[in-house]
Amino acid sequence: METIISILDSLCYVLNFIYVFVVYKAIAVVIPTRRHWLLKVLAFLVLLNLAPVIIFLNDPWNISLALVGFAAHILIFYSGKWEKKVTAFLIFYPTVIAVNFLQQNLFGDLFFVVRQALSPNHDSGGSQNWSMETLLLSTAIYTLSQAVRLLFWVGAWFFLRRYRQQIASENMEKQSWLIADVVMLVSTTAIFTTIFFITQANYIVYPLCVVIILGSLVGVSLIAYMSRAEQTAREARQLQQQYAYYEEKLKSEETVRRLYHDMKNHLLLLERQDSFETRQMAANLRRQIAEYEDYIHTGNAFLDIIIRDKARQAKEDQVEFSAVIHFEQGGFLEPIDISTIFGNALDNALEASLKLPKEQRLVTVKAECVRDMLSVVVENNCLPGETDCEKTSKEDKFLHGFGIRNIRQAVDKYDGQCLIRQGKDCFQLKILLPLP
Repeated sequence: METIISILDSLCYVLNFIYVFVVYKAIAVVIPTRRHWLLKVLAFLVLLNLAPVIIFLNDPWNISLALVGFAAHILIFYSGKWEKKVTAFLIFYPTVIAVNFLQQNLFGDLFFVVRQALSPNHDSGGSQNWSMETLLLSTAIYTLSQAVRLLFWVGAWFFLRRYRQQIASENMEKQSWLIADVVMLVSTTAIFTTIFFITQANYIVYPLCVVIILGSLVGVSLIAYMSRAEQTAREARQLQQQYAYYEEKLKSEETVRRLYHDMKNHLLLLERQDSFETRQMAANLRRQIAEYEDYIHTGNAFLDIIIRDKARQAKEDQVEFSAVIHFEQGGFLEPIDISTIFGNALDNALEASLKLPKEQRLVTVKAECVRDMLSVVVENNCLPGETDCEKTSKEDKFLHGFGIRNIRQAVDKYDGQCLIRQGKDCFQLKILLPLP
């Protein structure tokens, strides 16, 4: 029996260590640790003594030390804006306190209930007078409590990871963080004042602990919702700005159209000249005008502006750029959809190319009609093993990282297909759109 107790004690140490590690990883989902490896190690070691804090009713010492300790821990070992640090503290401090209180007291009450049921004439006095059976029961229930606490935090960690992109945003408005902080402050105040002042039975506080734990999870969902709403608003503004930019470029094309219109009048004058040279010049000029008019009517003018703009950008970034655009039925695409599909695809390709040495930077785009489908293929070289095409490598992850998603939405609008192929060092985006 002593061997079993010894094994359970060792298991408790292991479970406690894993529990602290999971809490450490959960906090890092909300707010990143500082980059230096020594600070990361120190953060874990401090948390190893902070996270398992024992909490009982009317325990002002531990509850106060835990409050100061968690605040100092997040302030020193984690990076980010102060609003975000406050949010992280208001999420994890009340949750750790509530979970630890339930673990210590709820399972303690369970021990005494089971002990009374198994041996009505149980041992009297302190634990030093307990029988081996009682010690085994105590150790087993304590080990169970450690396992249950660990399972909760593993679930909380996975829950937080679902909202990693939203809650990790550094660009959420300050007032949004403050709204979340005010909501989360209720849970922190409630758990602190309750444990600090209440001296009655533990079971009175159990419902409050459950509500506080759920409140923390709801608070995370609130932050994610506000972040997603701001993301959508900024993304819409970015698309509008991009569309306005290309519209302005299109107005420049209209100036060229007016010049061609005037050239028609000059063409009539040339055709009246009865000489071989003037008739040949007139024929060549009329052919060029016809080609340009076909080009304008197919809707390729807007696309041509985008291609030329990206080609200029590629040249500045020393990226080899090749574009073959050959289709005459693109008029069914709205200009903003052309901008979304080609603009985002080429932006992503150029962004991936900048990570490579100059001699490996290559972007190709090909668009043509194949039977009754419009086929668009964008290819670029990329780093080996870079497989997550849905995410951006830019520092501003709040405003970027939506290119593929926007392309899919634009393609779905025309009942098309968006296919992605990721090779070892090559990325291909293929779009198929049915022609009307």
